[in-house]
Formats: sequence, C-alpha cells, structure tokens
Amino acid sequence: MRQYEYQFLEIPARKAGKTARGDAWRECQKVIAAEAQKGWRLKQVVVPFHEKMGIYGAWCYQIIFEREADQ
Repeated sequence: MRQYEYQFLEIPARKAGKTARGDAWRECQKVIAAEAQKGWRLKQVVVPFHEKMGIYGAWCYQIIFEREADQ
C-alpha cells in the first residue's frame, strides 16, 4: 500500500499592516514552484477567513503539499 507524507505551509495575506494580497499570492506561486522542485506535489490551497475580517478578510494562504513517503 502506498504511503504519503504531507507538508503544510502558511503565507500571510497581509504585510506590515497593509493589504498585500497580490504580493502574497506571488509569494505562494514562488513557494509552490520551489517545493515542486523538491518533489512535493501541490494538493490544495486553502484561504481561511477570520470571523472579524468578514468575507473579504483572508488572513493567510495555507498551502498543502503531498509526496510518496520513503519506505
């Protein structure tokens, strides 16, 4: 049976008190490309919303990677 391992990374959506969603998303793209070079496969990007920030208040991007575990 195949076994998998997972890696969870979090990229803040805001920097220095300013909205920087475009910058944060570009950072996500860089992280995804770098991790792919290390053998990780992108599984999912989750954008959790903070209850006090409302529907447009994403506070981070959570990136989930997967790869087959060494056996």
